[in-house]
Amino acid sequence: SGFVVEFIVEKKADAKYVQCSAASVLAKVTRDRIIENWSFTEPHFDTTLDFGSGYPSDPKCKEWMSKNLQDPVFGYPDLVRFSWAPAKDALNRNAVSVEWEADEEDDEFERSAMAAFMAGDSSSNKKPRMAYFDSHKLERVVALQTK
Repeated sequence: SGFVVEFIVEKKADAKYVQCSAASVLAKVTRDRIIENWSFTEPHFDTTLDFGSGYPSDPKCKEWMSKNLQDPVFGYPDLVRFSWAPAKDALNRNAVSVEWEADEEDDEFERSAMAAFMAGDSSSNKKPRMAYFDSHKLERVVALQTK
């Protein structure tokens, strides 16, 4: 009943598997089109999109990263992927240290969701509420009553 799917996770898969190569090309073309038409949502960021290839070995990218860490708490504009190691490193060195409870809970949920998926358990795929809401006895509002 159903298909058996084998997942292979390995480094440099796009160089070894045609399907991964194709997906990689599509992702890069899509990214380039998004970047071409990008407009920053942060009104206080004064910068350009001239950041080179976007790879950490690119001197143009390194220069852009060093010039555009403009906010001590939020760091870079939303264009930058904060999970990217060079962005994380720059924030750790040059920005205010902030621990977001939601990030910790997201990480924990993702680990447990992946473990449940691998075990074939689909019952635990609902994301739990943040502890803040439970501890403050806050409830979700689905409708407002008017007088």
